[in-house]
Amino acid sequence: MKPDSVDLSILKTLIDDGRASMRQIAQRTGLSTPTVSARIARMRKAGLIRGFVPILSSSPLDRKAIALVTLKVPPPCAAAVANKLARLPEVEDAYVVAGPYVLLKLALESPQILQKFLADNASLGSDVELASTQVVTEIIKEGPVSLEATKLTIRLKCDYCDGDISSGRPFRVRVDKSDRYFCCKTCKRAYLEKYALRLSKLRKLARPALQS
Repeated sequence: MKPDSVDLSILKTLIDDGRASMRQIAQRTGLSTPTVSARIARMRKAGLIRGFVPILSSSPLDRKAIALVTLKVPPPCAAAVANKLARLPEVEDAYVVAGPYVLLKLALESPQILQKFLADNASLGSDVELASTQVVTEIIKEGPVSLEATKLTIRLKCDYCDGDISSGRPFRVRVDKSDRYFCCKTCKRAYLEKYALRLSKLRKLARPALQS
């Protein structure tokens, strides 16, 4: 399921100011606060938003050297090697790329520490080979994911069976200012039957608010 214009406007606001409250996001996007809350909850559940953390600027940090290290690794153990190295404090990013190779981004106190890092972690296995190392001389761009350059997809889970929703237009039920999504008519019907009493109470509570 593709994020719509509402999702994208919320994401852009969060990228600009991750500390913005639900009310502030609603004011900046022209949406209601319940809509913002429901959309963020949906994107967090789908894994599109993993959390809210401070993004540190690299300039004031004492990172005197950034290095990119590529290791050639046998296919069966590439992920295991990458996961083991990812736990080291010097490793900022770790990727398994085609080859297969393990690509690491290291933050080091000095370029000389690179050789020590490689020597200390040379015991990963006799089949692991050092393919290349590069020391970064200048950072041109370093930042969060670009919404314009990325084809985002929201991977929804069915609110009844917890299965993946593959359709771009899932079945939906509005519940107390938020949406519930289902992979098929059967799950939607089963949900409505299981929670019929609770849904009826919520609708009765909502009617006085609408009338006022």
